[in-house]
Amino acid sequence: MHPFSRPNRGEIVPGPMEASSRGRRVFPVVFMVLVLAGVIFLAGKHCLPPSLFSRGLSGHFMNAVAVPGPEGGNRLWILSDGSRHYILRKESPGRVSVARKCRFCKTWAYVYDPAAKTVLAKFKTDYRTIIIQSWMAYLNGKIWIATAAYEQNEPRIFVYSEDPAGLIQETPEIIKKYPELESGLIKVRLEKDPDRLILDTKDGRVGLVLALGDEKLYANESEFREAMATGDEDQVTLFALGREDSGPRKSLFKVTGPMGRIKDSSLEVMLKNPRSLFSWAKATAEPVAPGCVYIEGQIFYQDPDGCLILHQDAAGQVANRLLTRIDANGNQKWTAGPAELFEEMKVDLDKNPLSSIFFMKNEVDVSRSGNLILLQFKGVGIIGFDFATGKKLWEIKL
Repeated sequence: MHPFSRPNRGEIVPGPMEASSRGRRVFPVVFMVLVLAGVIFLAGKHCLPPSLFSRGLSGHFMNAVAVPGPEGGNRLWILSDGSRHYILRKESPGRVSVARKCRFCKTWAYVYDPAAKTVLAKFKTDYRTIIIQSWMAYLNGKIWIATAAYEQNEPRIFVYSEDPAGLIQETPEIIKKYPELESGLIKVRLEKDPDRLILDTKDGRVGLVLALGDEKLYANESEFREAMATGDEDQVTLFALGREDSGPRKSLFKVTGPMGRIKDSSLEVMLKNPRSLFSWAKATAEPVAPGCVYIEGQIFYQDPDGCLILHQDAAGQVANRLLTRIDANGNQKWTAGPAELFEEMKVDLDKNPLSSIFFMKNEVDVSRSGNLILLQFKGVGIIGFDFATGKKLWEIKL
């Protein structure tokens, strides 16, 4: 009705008091609808499957491997824990128990293009309870994923094809290939250098070794090492860090000698007195990177082109971590500082005693795929660096 027109006979026109009263009645209804929608959304975030709320990468980061992509690039296979976690607290007379549980317990295996920031494929695996440990490896065009047993979760192994991306084998099919595994698995873990699965079976076999390179099964680690020992006397040159006295300072050496000897885990101890190497391992040690000291340094990757060292910028309770690349001649090529690394990698022993390298070395992995350096920190994410320049290419946190 036009504001200046008169009402028709019989037409009731609401006055100012009636209009405001109607507005007061509508407002609570709208408010309650908005509150109810918010409650449903928040409840859904905890009670509905997380996949309903995400179209990209989701979950908590577990592992990753880089595989060659088209046109010289790289694609990532990323494993995340997509479960909805919560803490269950139970109280009974004289006893309180606290346990970590999950709803919609599952992992996501993503095929991801980091340059385009695009998920190319994803694969879901359901579990009965929380996933406490997982491993990934890439060999011969296959992506291997293994998860440890825990409560109702049995140990599981999955094998995916690289291109086209897809599941080609899982635990039952793998067990059928080896008579020694027919009773079923009770434990699995992955060891590196070289990649191999360590398996325990339900019929009491302990420490079986499944080599991922040739997919042969060995009775134990000794048999596996003996089979791999054909080149143990070959002369090779490796980088190694030697500790100065008993402090945190370490120096870098190039060690040359029989491969079976110089890859021994006690090499760092022997480098306290490099001259003793010859009598112990028939090897020689040459200092490299003169003037450089790597505080609490650890070599996480090396190949014929050099090595990558994770170390600290200072000793003590609080320090930053650094990642340094050394070339084949022992020269420093670049160093990624704290701004390029995860904040969670910093050393702060007062707040987090597990931030020492003794504990953290099991949570960090460094690998190379062509010109890509892949740094991953379990439970946090992955960073890509250019091998030649050290430029940070991308960062993914989950």
